[in-house]
Amino acid sequence: MKKLLLITASILLFVSCSDDETVSDPILGTWKLEMQGFTDTNGEFIDETNECTKKSILVFNSDGTHTTELFGGTDASNCDSDGIEKYTWKNNGNNVYELLEDGETTPDLITINFTDNNTKFKYGTITWKKQ
Repeated sequence: MKKLLLITASILLFVSCSDDETVSDPILGTWKLEMQGFTDTNGEFIDETNECTKKSILVFNSDGTHTTELFGGTDASNCDSDGIEKYTWKNNGNNVYELLEDGETTPDLITINFTDNNTKFKYGTITWKKQ
């Protein structure tokens, strides 16, 4: 009887230890614009971020959907939304993501560089911060 109990306990322990645990994609969640700009001809970064553009938001959902709302204007009192755009997304590995805007047939492939323990990512000269 003790052997049967020991064998059963060993089997349960073995079955409960699975390598199939799902790792959450670092892009999941809500992201706000932290900084945007460009590099001038002298190699200096020119920050174009203001209180209006900092309202821009990205949302990546676990079901593969994604929404973007970008804001533009000179300051908080002169600020307009470009509207909400809907996408589907897919992680292709090696920080390459496939984004397909609703109504489009050709996806964009973008390389994202995550930093600060996956709480920030950079795409080109734009930095987003996880909320």
